[in-house]
Amino acid sequence: MKKTIIISSTLLMVALVAGSVFAWGPGYGRGMDSGSGQFCQGFRGQTTWNDLSQNQREELTALRQKFIDETYAARSAKFVKHQEMRLLMETSDPDRAKLGALLQEITNFQKQVMEKQIDFQLAAKKVAPGLDMGPGGGYNRGRRSGKGGHRGWQAPENSSSDTD
Repeated sequence: MKKTIIISSTLLMVALVAGSVFAWGPGYGRGMDSGSGQFCQGFRGQTTWNDLSQNQREELTALRQKFIDETYAARSAKFVKHQEMRLLMETSDPDRAKLGALLQEITNFQKQVMEKQIDFQLAAKKVAPGLDMGPGGGYNRGRRSGKGGHRGWQAPENSSSDTD
C-alpha cells in the first residue's frame, strides 16, 4: 500500500511539472516578432527603412557606422571596467574605494557614449526628419516589445504615409 502511494504521488508530481513546462510554450517571450526583423518595422529591409530614399539610407548607414566607430573605445573600456567590478565583488573582501573608482569610470564612459548617441540622433533627424529612433536608437536598440522585439529605426505612430 505504501509503495503504491509513493509511486502514485511521484507520477502525479511529474505530471504537474511536465504540464506546467508544456503550458509555458516554446521560446518564452518569442513570437513572430522575435528580433529576426521579419515582422517588425525595424532597421534594414523594413517598412520604415524602405520608405527612405537610397541617399537617406546611405547617409544613415554612414552615420551609424561613424557612431559605432567613435564609441567603440568607450564601450569596450566600459565593458572591461564592468568585468573588473564583477570580479572584485566576487572576492571575499571587496575594496569599497576601488569599487567606487570603477563605478566612476564606468559612468564616465557611459556619459561619453550617451553624448555621441545624442549627436548621432540629431544628425539622423536632419537626414530623415520623420524617422523616430526611440530610446537607445544610436546602436540599434530602439523601442522593444519583449525578447528581441522591435529594434532600431521606427516610424512615429502618426506616420506621414497615412496622409499621402
